[in-house]
Amino acid sequence: MLMIDWKSSTEKEMVIFYAGLLNDEKTIKIIERNEIVNKEEALQVAEFFWRMVEKSNEFQYKGDAVECEFLLEKVINTLMAYFRRAGYESEWEAFADL
Repeated sequence: MLMIDWKSSTEKEMVIFYAGLLNDEKTIKIIERNEIVNKEEALQVAEFFWRMVEKSNEFQYKGDAVECEFLLEKVINTLMAYFRRAGYESEWEAFADL
């Protein structure tokens, strides 16, 4: 069982915040569980991340654009490292290259 290695609780809180804004219950469950268990979930989280980035352009986390951008950078690094370690790099790349 390979857990997502968040660098701070704020990263995870931000992801759950945007998942709520986007009404994405699947992603909330995955992030709360702190692990991706199959390719379908990997694709779900990868796609969600980029939707979260788009949403952050119109609605900054905690109303602070600088803090939001800083946290997005931390989240992408955390997720990319997790996807690599968990063997889901191609699922991440499927959405990162769009």
